[in-house]
Parts: sequence; structure tokens; C-alpha cells
Amino acid sequence: MTPKIRIDAKQVAAIIGCARKTVLNGGAGTGQLTRIRNGSKQVRFLLEEVQALAQKQERLAQRHRMSPN
Repeated sequence: MTPKIRIDAKQVAAIIGCARKTVLNGGAGTGQLTRIRNGSKQVRFLLEEVQALAQKQERLAQRHRMSPN
């Protein structure tokens, strides 16, 4: 079993294009991500889940752009 890579909220924000605080508050679709607590204040997220969320958001944006209004 390979260990899963954990990243912090700042890195999540950079990947999906939002503010760190938005990630910590569960906005921009990040509420569905697994949160791993390392102590009382430190929170980590699984990289593969974040990448999947980013890809999903890109597909939705492309579909929205392609649909006629």
C-alpha cells in the first residue's frame, strides 16, 4: 500500500484557484474533501482528492461554456 500524499490548505487553494480561507471554510466544493487533522489547528487534505475535484470543476466549466444560452 502506497502512502497517500497530504497537502495543506494553501496548496489546495493554489490547485483549485481560490483563497486558503475558502478551503478551510469548506467553500468552492472543498467541503467534500477528506480532512485530516494533525493537532488542533493543522489540517491536511489528500492530493488525489484535490486533483479529482479540480478536474471535475474544469469539466463542468467546459460543459457550461459549450452549452448555448
